[in-house]
Amino acid sequence: MNKNISIIIPSYNESENIEILYNRAKNILMELSIEEYELIFIDNGSTDNSLKILKNINKKDNSVKILSLTRNFGLQNALYAGLSHCKKDYICVMDGDLQDPPELIKNFFTKIDDGYDVVYGIRKKRQSNAFKKICYKIFYYFFSNFSEIEMPSQVGEFCLMKRKVLNKILEFKEKNLFIRGLRAWVGFKQTGVEYDRPKRNAGTEKFNLFSSFFFGLDGLISFSIIPLRIILITGLFMSFISILFSFFIFIVKLLSILSIIPSDALLLMPKGLTITSILFLISTSFIILALGIIGEYISKIYLEVKNRPHYLIKEIIE
Repeated sequence: MNKNISIIIPSYNESENIEILYNRAKNILMELSIEEYELIFIDNGSTDNSLKILKNINKKDNSVKILSLTRNFGLQNALYAGLSHCKKDYICVMDGDLQDPPELIKNFFTKIDDGYDVVYGIRKKRQSNAFKKICYKIFYYFFSNFSEIEMPSQVGEFCLMKRKVLNKILEFKEKNLFIRGLRAWVGFKQTGVEYDRPKRNAGTEKFNLFSSFFFGLDGLISFSIIPLRIILITGLFMSFISILFSFFIFIVKLLSILSIIPSDALLLMPKGLTITSILFLISTSFIILALGIIGEYISKIYLEVKNRPHYLIKEIIE
């Protein structure tokens, strides 16, 4: 196969997986007869001996390149670091925990040969608990229906893309990165390949439910202003209801003063629980939720204005 490839692999405390991943990636490249390649590992501030293992591999194989970051800058920024330093015509992105099987690269290239510019992995089955699966489905539902782009369900960063696609992605300078979203946003001819996502080979999960929620929220906010419009529409609706209710109270009060109706007509609920108190609770909850959503958008503006770098490199080993 007369092709060259950069494989981008972010790594944080993956000492038990690095060598296995390296060997499997090398094997599939040999099977595809790809002789010109680079494996770029981004050590994202690991606290175990991941960097030491990577350096040992680099001594034996100079096609392995290492970007050692000064600390953990997060998955998206680590990916961006690798993407910014790769040099080949085809770029593959995969996780460092072996949940993205390197063997799928062969299927990706088959689709590339069919004329596609981007081929991504679609997680047909994933080895996680039922609650997490439900949460993932909810995220993809909201993202598909509330964002400005179309992104298939169960798609992550695992993909193979042509250089021209990456060049467009690298033109984005925004700080709040959601790379799978940017990949979909730039367009080009894209398709997916289904695969069964295995369990993590070793080590611990880096994304818990809490961090996954905020990762999904960041992604949605990056590609949609619909939450702000929902706040606007809901606010207008609640204002309309408040005006109607105020008018209703005025009429009832007026009729009670004129002795047309009983003076206790406003006691619509038992034990002092009135419509007024219910509306107050609803409106207060909505205001708190609205402030939270608006605060998220403002925080993203704040991060963009500061214009800090996505990452800092401590050491580059080639």
